[in-house]
Amino acid sequence: MPTAYTLPTRIAIDKANTVWFIESNLNKIGRFQPAKAVFSEHDIPTPSSSPSDITISNTGKLWLTESNSNQIGVLDPVSLAFKEYDIPTIASEPGRIASDAKGNIWFTEFYGNKIGMFDPKKEAFREYPIPTPGSRPSGIVVDKKGMVWFLESEANKLARLNPQDGAIQEFELPNAHETPRDLAIDRSGALWFGGHIGRDLMTFNPATKKFKTFLMPSNGAIKSLAVGADGKIYCTLLTSGKIAVFNPATRAFLELEVGGAWTADASRNVKKTATSALLRPDEESVGKSKPDGIAADSKGDIWFVDMDKDTLIKLDAGVVAKLWVK
Repeated sequence: MPTAYTLPTRIAIDKANTVWFIESNLNKIGRFQPAKAVFSEHDIPTPSSSPSDITISNTGKLWLTESNSNQIGVLDPVSLAFKEYDIPTIASEPGRIASDAKGNIWFTEFYGNKIGMFDPKKEAFREYPIPTPGSRPSGIVVDKKGMVWFLESEANKLARLNPQDGAIQEFELPNAHETPRDLAIDRSGALWFGGHIGRDLMTFNPATKKFKTFLMPSNGAIKSLAVGADGKIYCTLLTSGKIAVFNPATRAFLELEVGGAWTADASRNVKKTATSALLRPDEESVGKSKPDGIAADSKGDIWFVDMDKDTLIKLDAGVVAKLWVK
């Protein structure tokens, strides 16, 4: 990172493959342009706003939640001008954020126990109370039909909000005490998430309304996750300093230790099992790592941040494919 101790967290990638990320310790949004190999940093207007998540809307603008200041903000990538909006519910603690095909911005209110929606054209909010009290909503995505899906981390549920009538339907998770935080959706519309306390990767089929659970190798807990262009699920792990990759077609896991660069000829270092593999970088490159936000670009490469090493990392998806256990 261009500045020390940025504590990078969440990440988003726009259509130009520009990488945007939160610098939580500096109250800034960072930008990395891979084609130019150039970083830039942009101050959030409200001091100590505690930015918690970011998303790119259909207009290309960057939207973020600001937990401490109880706002959502927007950054114009062309003019680099910021604007902020106060959320109607006091001390709602906005968390995760997503945008829909119409450009509306959706976000979770962790303490407000609501799902918030902001219409940029009207500059107006609408809030939807969640049926379960104290549900602590977290991860949120919008599917191709415009349905809003979100996790209830304390209620141990997945839920769907229909924007047309505001109805919310809740689905109990198959295992107790998973406390999931992050949510992703693949091209088929299947939802993917993992336990923050529980040690499972889970998927939900909206058509059949059925869950499937996959035990994480090494008993890892998922911090953030993303769906790659190859359809695989890429996860940063909470306490192990590793990246997990899951192939839905074969139900096989691959784990990579963060801390060094991997190359195709490093496959001799892969430790293989029936269902998983672990790739270790060179010993001198291994150190304390804390991977957090993760996202995929249009080329199929995976980007994530390392909070402890204060770095942005690109994982070449082609290299990972060559290392996969056959």
